[in-house]
Amino acid sequence: IIEKINQSKSIVVCVDVPSGWHVEEGNISGKGIRNPDMLVSLTAPKVCAKQFNGRYHMLGGRFIPPGIATKYKLDLPSYPGSLQCVDISSCIPKEQGKEVTDASNE
Repeated sequence: IIEKINQSKSIVVCVDVPSGWHVEEGNISGKGIRNPDMLVSLTAPKVCAKQFNGRYHMLGGRFIPPGIATKYKLDLPSYPGSLQCVDISSCIPKEQGKEVTDASNE
């Protein structure tokens, strides 16, 4: 199924960790989802999110109690109003050479 998704021209949205990726090391086997367009991280971005080079990175997880965020030193964004997700596309450092590009400006 993953190979069919990788060959598809459809928009690909991954939730938390893209299928086939190691939670910390990313797509180390090369057999995982290759180029998801969007990643929706739950609670907090996982280490592998540094390898995500799609256009949109959202964070869902407004439900983290302040005590847990403090205990685990989570640097979480604020959620405006009653939003349950926030766009963190520009907040996660990318691995060198894997910056997000905006094709609409080309």
